[in-house]
Parts: sequence; structure tokens; C-alpha cells
Amino acid sequence: MMKNSLLFSLLLLLTVGGLQAQTLEELKAKKAELVAMQNEKKAEAAAYDGEINSLAKQIEVLSGWQTGLSGLVGLSFGSSNSWQSNANPNSSSSVLNIGVNAYANNIKEKTFWRNTLTTNVGWQGLDNNTKDDVEGGGFLENRNTDLLIGSSLYGLRFSKSLAATGLADLNTSVFSFLNPGTLDFGVGATWTPASIPNLVVVAHPLTYHFAFSGFEGVESQSALGAKVKATYSLELPGGVVWSSNLGTFIPYNNEKTTIMYLDEEGVEQTSQEGLFEYTWINSFNIADLWKGVGVGFTVGIRQANFEYPPGLQSYTALGLTYGF
Repeated sequence: MMKNSLLFSLLLLLTVGGLQAQTLEELKAKKAELVAMQNEKKAEAAAYDGEINSLAKQIEVLSGWQTGLSGLVGLSFGSSNSWQSNANPNSSSSVLNIGVNAYANNIKEKTFWRNTLTTNVGWQGLDNNTKDDVEGGGFLENRNTDLLIGSSLYGLRFSKSLAATGLADLNTSVFSFLNPGTLDFGVGATWTPASIPNLVVVAHPLTYHFAFSGFEGVESQSALGAKVKATYSLELPGGVVWSSNLGTFIPYNNEKTTIMYLDEEGVEQTSQEGLFEYTWINSFNIADLWKGVGVGFTVGIRQANFEYPPGLQSYTALGLTYGF
């Protein structure tokens, strides 16, 4: 009797174990099926999200203004007190660089209005010997960078990628406005290819160019010529956003003005220069490293033979950025 009871118990345990094993496999299979269905729904949702975002951008573009503002700040302080390995053992220095890039665009089906503004101002203070009675260079009075570049482009489309346009273009500085500087007004055509949405190429064969001197012995001039501009932006690997702005003016006449200046050795030089010029600015920005704060680097080159002294100009800026 006892043997029968033990046998019955053993069979019961085996049966229950088999049922549990079968139920466990069924649950795993059901879970896998639900996960597959969930992934499929997630893929569908992602596709809808992409389409919704694309439509939202198109609606935004066609419905009104699109604006953007980003700033760059570079700040450093340095000092040494009897640090003998330093070239200036007792010295102090400070550098502040502020840059702002802004745009305001109103792009519609038949017309567009694109406005951009770029500014960069830098200050530097330096005292090579803090132990003497001679004060170093004042911080606010020593600007080592100062530029202001703005443009306003209005267009009337006659195809998806071509438009008749008018442009006002300014290139000067913040604290010495149009002293020196240039101001252009022109008409022509603008190409905005659909296959390259971030490219804008302006070609204005009828442009009147004002060149303001601001230098003693050099008169301001003006001339008729051609204006060519190209702006482009691209997201590079690693989250780096590159933006480029190139502009040039080509005068139609060969009239030149006499410029007198001092070379690096202090010797007076004379040069005959025309009004040809170009400016090319490239910015690289990692937009969001931490809570909207990124890192930005800007480099600009300019050739404006009319400006004193003639030759290649350049500036660089490096600092933290923040987009609004």
C-alpha cells in the first residue's frame, strides 16, 4: 500500500513538473511574440514621427518667420608672481571674446526674405610687469577683434530653385561703424537648389559698392560692379556643425586710389589699390555638450585692397557657445 502511495506521488510530481515546464515555454514564446509586435509598432511610430517632423518643418517655413540666435564667449585670465621660468615672472593678462550669430528668415512658396547678422568683439588686457609703477594696457581700450557683418536678401521666385533678388550687404565693425567699412546694394538672381537645402548662392551683376575709408589721406570711394555670395551649412560627423559664408565684390572699372602706409619697420610705403574685395568666414560648432552649452571655433579671412594696410586680413575666435 505504501509503495503504491509513493509511486502515485512520484507520478504526480512528474506530471506537475511537466505542466510547469510546458507553461514556462508557452510564456516565453508569448513574451517573444509580444516583443516582436512591440518592435514593429515602434518602427511604425518612428516612421510617423519622422513624417510629422518633416511636415511640421514645412508648415513652419511656409507660415512665417524662422529665427535663431547663438553666442560664443571666450574668457581667460592669467597671472604669475615671481614665477622665474615665465618670460615675464610678474605679469597678468586677461582676454574676453564675444561673438553673436543671428538669422531671421521668412520663406514662402513664391517669395523669401533672408537676414543674417554676425558680430565678434574681443578685448585683451596685459601687464608684463606688475611690480613696476607702469600700468599695463587697459582691458576695454585694447580691442583685438571687432567686426560686424550683416545682410538682407529679398527674393521673388520664378522657379523652385531660382529667384530674382535684391541684396543689402554690410561689412564693418561695431565700435568704428563704417570707419572703415563697405556697404553694397544690388540686384540679380539667387540659386537655392532643392537637392542642397542649406546652400544659397547669390549673383548680382548690378551692385553699387560704397567703400568708406576712415583713414587719413585715403578718400572714400564707390563703384559699380558684381557681387557674389555663397552660404552653406552642413552637419559633420561627431555632431560638429560647419557653416560657411563667402562674399566678394568685383568692380567693373580699373580706377585705383593711392594708399600711403607704414610697413612693419616703420617705413612709409605707397600703393595703388582698387576696390576688389572678398571675405570668407567659417564656423565650427559642437552645439550641445551639456544643457545647450557647446564649443565653437570661428576663423575669418578678408582681402580688401582699399583698406589700410592692403593685404590679407584674418581673425580667429574660440570659446563656449549657447544657442537660443
